[in-house]
Amino acid sequence: MKSSIIKLLGLVLICALSSCDLEDTTADNTNENLLLGNWANADTNSNSAFAYTFFANGTFGSARVITDPSTNEVVDYRYYATGVFTLEDNELSLFFQEIYEKNDSQVQYPNPTDLNLTGQTSEELVTIAFRNNNQKLIFTFQPCAPNENCATEISFERVPVEWCGTPSPS
Repeated sequence: MKSSIIKLLGLVLICALSSCDLEDTTADNTNENLLLGNWANADTNSNSAFAYTFFANGTFGSARVITDPSTNEVVDYRYYATGVFTLEDNELSLFFQEIYEKNDSQVQYPNPTDLNLTGQTSEELVTIAFRNNNQKLIFTFQPCAPNENCATEISFERVPVEWCGTPSPS
């Protein structure tokens, strides 16, 4: 009898531990699935937007664009980058592998391929949170060094697939 109770308690303990592992895995997948898609931080005063697109294969595109106020179409790229991302819980690591920038403020670049490759790379670690039924994505950045000019938080809105400041990776 004692042996049966010990076996039963052991079985219950194994099931309980397995359930915890499944819940944690599901939560991680949910955050990653929520992140996938197009996100933009728009400045309506200047018709500019900063956008991210996260793809299921672990890559992302990022762009600073100017949009036509009447059609909301991208008419000018100021910056474009591609890279890979990893997400653990709510810690998002972005590794920018290719960074393209505009080299003349007087010329419009309607395609990201018109920009100049800088040859630089960078890495950024942000904490993410979702709000408003997962339609708002908030990046919280690492603390700034003294006298450093940097953002502490930026929020992005989910944007439709049709509008995307960041083209698909090739």
